Order: sequence, then structure tokens, then C-alpha cells
Amino acid sequence: MDMRINGKQLFWLMVTMQLGMTILLTINPSIQVSKQDAWISTGCAAIVGVCVAFICSRMSLIYPRQTFTGYAKILFGRALGNVIIFIYFIFWYSVLAIILRQYAEFILATILPRTPVIIPMIGMLLVAVYVTYSGIEAIARSSELLGPLALLGITIPLLLSIKNIQIANILPIYADSSPMIILKGALPSSTFLGDCIMLIMLFGFVAVPRSAVKPALLGVGTAGFLTCVSTFLIISVFGNEAAALHTYPYFNLVRYISYFDFFQNLDSIVIAMWIVGVFVKVSLYFFVCTFGTAQWIGIQKWRKMMWFVAPAVLLLALVPRDFIDSSIFFPQKIANPYFFPLHMLALPLLMWGVAKYRNRKGSS
Repeated sequence: MDMRINGKQLFWLMVTMQLGMTILLTINPSIQVSKQDAWISTGCAAIVGVCVAFICSRMSLIYPRQTFTGYAKILFGRALGNVIIFIYFIFWYSVLAIILRQYAEFILATILPRTPVIIPMIGMLLVAVYVTYSGIEAIARSSELLGPLALLGITIPLLLSIKNIQIANILPIYADSSPMIILKGALPSSTFLGDCIMLIMLFGFVAVPRSAVKPALLGVGTAGFLTCVSTFLIISVFGNEAAALHTYPYFNLVRYISYFDFFQNLDSIVIAMWIVGVFVKVSLYFFVCTFGTAQWIGIQKWRKMMWFVAPAVLLLALVPRDFIDSSIFFPQKIANPYFFPLHMLALPLLMWGVAKYRNRKGSS
């Protein structure tokens, strides 16, 4: 593979990909479950995300400059390896379609209410196709340029919200929750942060894999930490009962900011930064689906797969009937009970264990 990225670019890929959508879409479900302790749940989710990134990095050091579709057959043999690869592609294709649909639903709910849902999806998909055609380096450089802006766009509103904190809203801490409630509240954010599992593909393009381990962990950790801080501020400003009624509580937090009746209406900035995050996330998923599928079935010119992946994903994105299907039914009935434990925990741990065993056996 002649496409190469470095550790700094991998850091910004993780931050930009995970920050916006995790903060916007997972805080409300966590608050509904964990109430005023939801910030503890999102903190636990941050730890889970870093652990998933750590497992991916260990795999990359055992099989440097190889993608998951390359070493899965080495680990499990041709037949079982193909089954596991297929299971992951079900995950990546369906999540890419849901991201497109959630993006379109948010755009329709905030700024373009009369627009057909397919229009925002086609627009974002065309941009992703354009940048993906140039390879992973183009996506990495885009995140390196847009990532700092997205990080500032998320962080500055959080800093401006500090003056509205009411500590009484987060009390009592851990008195009304049990460990199971905290962990259940961590599921939504864990599922979003756990999609750093695509590092098992991306590490194959890192020129020096060992140099990218810390940036990858730091990128996922940064996204998780800011999600935890955002949850804390949302609860402390609105209270858990009011925050649970907001579909996009971070968006409402930003709308609540006002300094001297002059510095306000920052929600347009948040929308722009969120679109940046969606763009990077869709582009990464699209690249992983396109390149990975081509590598799996043995097509040398991987860009040809775009003609299959783009229409397939667009059709899948039209399957959900409405916001309920894409943002409530899919996460609660499919992603949390199946994708998270299987694709982000069980199979990575299994691959890591088999890889270490085979490595030790080969050394001896």
C-alpha cells in the first residue's frame, strides 16, 4: 500500500470523527438512564473507547502495515476469517448508512425543515466520494486542517457555559444510581466512541505504527473527555429532568449562552462544526468500506468499488422510516446490544488473544 498517514493525522482523525456526533447524539440517552450521574457514565464510556483503541494498536504492532482484511485470514484461516470480515462489513456499511440518515434528520430538524431527506444525504455522500477518491491521505489532511477548528467550536461554548453552572443540579452524586445503572447509561457513548475499532483498518496505513499508538489513544480520550465535560455542564445548567427532554441537549446548551445580549446565537457555529465531524466520519467509513471490500474480494483498483458502495449505502440510509428508527430504534435495539459487545469488545479481544498466542508459538 502506497498510502501513508502519520501519528498526528491519526490523532485529528479520531478527534474530528468522534467528537461532534458523540456529544450531540449520546448525551440525551445517558441522562435518561443515569440522570444526574450521566457525566459519570460518559466518563466510563471514555475509558471504554480508549481500551478499544488500545486493543487495535496492539494488533497493529503484531501485524504492522497490514489491515484487518489482510491479517484476519492469517489469524483464523480462510473460511472463518472470511466470516469475521463479513461480520465487520455488516457493521461498517450499516453504521455508515445510519450516520448519513442521522445527519439528514438533524439538518432537517434545525435549518432545512422542508427539504427532502435524501438531499442532505446525497450532498454529504458526494463530498465523501470526492475526498475518498484521493485516498486516506486526503481525509487525514482534511481532518488535520478542520480538526482544530472543530475542537475550538466545541470547547469554546463549554467554557462560556461555566457561568451558568448550578452545582445543586448534579447532586446527589452516585446516591441514586447503582453500578449497573451507570454502566447502562454508558452504553450510548461507548458505542459511538467504540467505533474507533476502524483503527484495525487505519493502522495499516500508518508509516510507523508504533509512533501512532499514543496519538490514537489520545484522540479517542480527548473526544471522550469532552463528552464527559459536556454532560456535566448540561446537567448542571438545566438539571437532569429538563435535559432529558431535549433531543439535542448540547445544542440547547449553546443556545442558552448569552453575554451582555451581544455574544449569543452560537448554534450556527455548532452546526458548522458538527457538519465537519460528520464529513470526516462519513469519509472514513466510506474509505474503510470501499478499500476493505476491494481488498477482501481481490480487486486491485479499489476505487472501482465506489460505484457499488455509494449506491448501496444510500439505499440502506433510506430504510429507516423516520428519526425514531434511525436515532432511537437502531442504537437501542441493534447497536447497543449487538454491535458494541460483538464488534467492539468480543471480536477484538479474541483477535488480540489469538494473535498473541500465534506470535508466542511462532517465536518458540
